[in-house]
Amino acid sequence: MSKEPPKTSSPPSGASPGDDAPPNLVGALQGVDGAIGIAEHAFVALALVGLICVGTYQFTASRLFGLNDTWPFEALRYLVFFCAMGGAALSAQKGRMISMDFIARKLPPKARVILRIIVAGFVIFACVLLYKGGMHVRAAAAGEEYEVLSPSLALLALPLGAALIGLHYLLHALCDAAYLAAGLIPPEEEGPAAH
Repeated sequence: MSKEPPKTSSPPSGASPGDDAPPNLVGALQGVDGAIGIAEHAFVALALVGLICVGTYQFTASRLFGLNDTWPFEALRYLVFFCAMGGAALSAQKGRMISMDFIARKLPPKARVILRIIVAGFVIFACVLLYKGGMHVRAAAAGEEYEVLSPSLALLALPLGAALIGLHYLLHALCDAAYLAAGLIPPEEEGPAAH
């Protein structure tokens, strides 16, 4: 007597979100999202280590040895920018961006998912504008003089960060849409508003 696995059907109207297995596409999208997140973790960690090392050098060199190099100021400015944009992209990947969803919490689960997809569309649009603006700023800074890091290279953090944030929101919206297309309600994200 062979045991067949039970077939997954759409949840009854009173079922809790996430009772059924997610569609296959969701696993693939979450895998891509997770892989990008690992790379972002490494990037932010490297930027933080660089920030600490250059800051320590600057403090030690100026206070103990009287050296007043200007390159650490340039490096610190850009490392802070790298940390900020990398951290923002990582927050988008984790679903922990700041949101004011106290009204959305009052909606039924399906309406919340639809609203989340709509909000993701607006965020993606804002990221496209930020990407274009970042590329414009980067092009304007191309002729500036520098000691260590070219401003046009350093300012690549702005369009790259915007592209990553938009990509994470797109992947999350596609996951939500895949759940809805399968007649399922996705599990709630584990951001601060879910607690």
